[in-house]
Amino acid sequence: MNKIVAVARWLFGLFYAYVGASWFSYKLFGTSWPDHKEAPAAKVLTTALSDSGIVDPLIASACLAGGVLLLFRRTAPLGIAVLAPLVTGIFIFHLFLNQQWPWGTFHFCYLAVLAWLHRAAFRPLWNYEGSAA
Repeated sequence: MNKIVAVARWLFGLFYAYVGASWFSYKLFGTSWPDHKEAPAAKVLTTALSDSGIVDPLIASACLAGGVLLLFRRTAPLGIAVLAPLVTGIFIFHLFLNQQWPWGTFHFCYLAVLAWLHRAAFRPLWNYEGSAA
């Protein structure tokens, strides 16, 4: 079972590390970047976010950092925490704007399964019993 969890974690981590590294490669070295078909409402949003010049580097950084963190068992919970807002955004984007719900749902469920498999690492977040300041 541990090997299956490790392979699942590596696949998800490698995908997101690749996406983040690809964006940086595109911006720094001019490599190709895929042009996806999007619904009109989705295209308006992605164009506005890209034109801001802030969102794309943040997304790429989160993808790269979260993906690399998932490659190691010790840092996998942090990688899950870094990718959770991004993957939730992807899920909502594909569900409501792009009408490609299987893609967003797959990523969201995959991350949820990884979070469940690493749930012991998140227990201290919900069981804090420190002294009141």
